[in-house]
Amino acid sequence: MADVVSIDKLDETATRKAIEDFIEFYLRWLKKNDLEILAEYKVDYYLADINHFVFENQAFTPEQMRAALYEERGQDIKHVVTVINPDYYPNGNLVAGSWDQWYQDKFDKISVRD
Repeated sequence: MADVVSIDKLDETATRKAIEDFIEFYLRWLKKNDLEILAEYKVDYYLADINHFVFENQAFTPEQMRAALYEERGQDIKHVVTVINPDYYPNGNLVAGSWDQWYQDKFDKISVRD
């Protein structure tokens, strides 16, 4: 089994991949207004700044938005991922497979009340 690390232990290339993967996930789920799971983590201040940036730049194409988020808010996004603390392989891939799978796994663990 390959080593498992946190985002802080990834090299520059793998860190960029990890941040870009999170951006892709985040923008899709933000558009669906379905990010409740992230409320479990103390990242609301950072997410507010990220959301503000997204809403202020709605005229961007999806490609422009992803690039701008990485350039302008990459450190905030890295902080969010650091707090969430998912496991990564050294190449920057999530052990969970994808952020969508990570999110679904967290969602499935929420107890359902009758």
